Amino acid sequence: MEAPSRPPARRTLTPAVLLAAVFAVACAGLSIAFTAARGGLQVPIAGNETGPIAAGPTAPSQPGAAPSTEPSPPANTPEPSVPAASPSVQPPTPAPPGPGPTPVPSIDPLTALPACPDHPGCFVYTIRRGDTLSTISDRWLIGLAVLEALNPQVGDPGTIVVGEPLYLGRSPFVRLDRCPNLAGCYLYVVRPGDHLSTIAGRFGTSTAAILELNPGISDPNRIYSGQAIRLPGPP
Repeated sequence: MEAPSRPPARRTLTPAVLLAAVFAVACAGLSIAFTAARGGLQVPIAGNETGPIAAGPTAPSQPGAAPSTEPSPPANTPEPSVPAASPSVQPPTPAPPGPGPTPVPSIDPLTALPACPDHPGCFVYTIRRGDTLSTISDRWLIGLAVLEALNPQVGDPGTIVVGEPLYLGRSPFVRLDRCPNLAGCYLYVVRPGDHLSTIAGRFGTSTAAILELNPGISDPNRIYSGQAIRLPGPP
């Protein structure tokens, strides 16, 4: 005959089990608090396990805040170096000036010629074979207009006679006599074919200036050969 079955015994919590449960709960709480204090769990991003995440624009600290517009400081750019000038390089020599009027030497070459009687600054040259007014003008550094004014006896400037005298000077007035008791005035004797306009052009003056010094000339178009008229000139 079988003995009657006993009811299963109850399991009771021993002090050791309770202590282990309390320790586990305390460890879990400390872990959660420590994780929260460090900013939470950081989940690695796929594809970037081998290096840090590249820096990008900083997000605004508060929602709705506009991003900063301050420009970043420029990088230090090295200044380009300027090559020093080589001491062996010389500046280019300026080209000589072009041809111009030849200055008169300090010793006037005209002084080697015979002087005109009673006319300072006037000299006499004897025409030689091959001479022309142009070559004489260049040789003695005299303007062609001055040469023609000093030699009204030369009717055709293109034709001069060998052996004839030619008068040279630096001013067209050096062959003229001065007006008595009037400074800056010279006497000119009218030659055939002269007109007041041609005389004025020859001596660098004007018809009005000649008429002012010659009130006796009533008609400027009527002057005669041999007539003495006054011309304004240097003092």
